[in-house]
Amino acid sequence: MSRHRQQPRRINRRHPDLVSPARGDLRERIKELKIGFGMERMPCGQFAANAAFFRIGVIAHNLFVLFKHAALGTDRQRHQVATVRWRLSHLPGKVVRHAGSWVLKVAADTVDLFRSIRTCSVAQAVANSP
Repeated sequence: MSRHRQQPRRINRRHPDLVSPARGDLRERIKELKIGFGMERMPCGQFAANAAFFRIGVIAHNLFVLFKHAALGTDRQRHQVATVRWRLSHLPGKVVRHAGSWVLKVAADTVDLFRSIRTCSVAQAVANSP
């Protein structure tokens, strides 16, 4: 059985127009929140500080999900945060001095990847602007 199969969704009985993710999908999201954003442990013993830490982590997770859906292609929708971070930051390149300035040389497909991410992000921002 494929690990990335679509999970069934449950309908909320009190609010039938709201659809919640199935249990397996929800567990995957919680695991990604905890492991992907370093929230396995709370930083201290104070409740208010831990609540603020957790809220910031949830905001970061939600922004990452928005980035995945808005800027990345459909082939990368199921990637976890560690995979996206690794694929976007661990790219080979060479820093060279050219015409008195420093230049970062990267592969053409890397430039195309970042150009497509920027294009999708701008298009999404324009579509959502008032």
